[in-house]
Amino acid sequence: MGRKKGPALYELIKSKNATEPPPIEPIVEMDHEEVDLDHNVLVPGSSIRISIGTIGVIAAVCIALIIISYTLGFQKGSAITSKDYEVESFRNISESFTDSEPASLATVPVPKVIETLPRDTGSAGWGPILSDPREINFIYYTLMQTTKEGALQLATFCREKGLETYAISGNNTRFFRVVAFPGSTDRNSSTLKSVQEKIHAIGKEWTETKSGRSDLTDAYLSITQ
Repeated sequence: MGRKKGPALYELIKSKNATEPPPIEPIVEMDHEEVDLDHNVLVPGSSIRISIGTIGVIAAVCIALIIISYTLGFQKGSAITSKDYEVESFRNISESFTDSEPASLATVPVPKVIETLPRDTGSAGWGPILSDPREINFIYYTLMQTTKEGALQLATFCREKGLETYAISGNNTRFFRVVAFPGSTDRNSSTLKSVQEKIHAIGKEWTETKSGRSDLTDAYLSITQ
């Protein structure tokens, strides 16, 4: 059997591979969202670009927040300080009132009552009508023992008539003695007799006054102890 002539098998395969076009790879379309997401994700080494306007806005907001915080803090601190000052002032006032003692009747100054005394009449050498110039162991005439008002009236009347007299408080302060001067150590002295005569003469006039109830003839001698 004879051999058929023609191209060899490897030649046919080679020629076939040479004439066939290359395979076309499928094009995979990606969503825009996935692409944007890849660009928005921060990865190590990536940088962020911010505009100058954005930086200015951020700085202004930060400064405004700082000013607002400072203002609020200052107002709050001022209010606290003012409240503490008012509390301290009220405490000091309360303590001053607490420490001060209430004024008692003994400590309150009582206005002095100025008593209008009868006018001292007679000699310039006579003492005040309510004084007691008697000397110890001297004898004096006592005209009357009565109230302070009565003694002042009688002593003033006698002084106006020229007789030196004094309204002297006795042992019982409710009563006063009307004592005539001068006195003497001798009961029978001429000085005491002269005083007695004046007392009797004045007594007659004393009975004619509204206050006169005695003619003073009952005047008696007493010695000063």
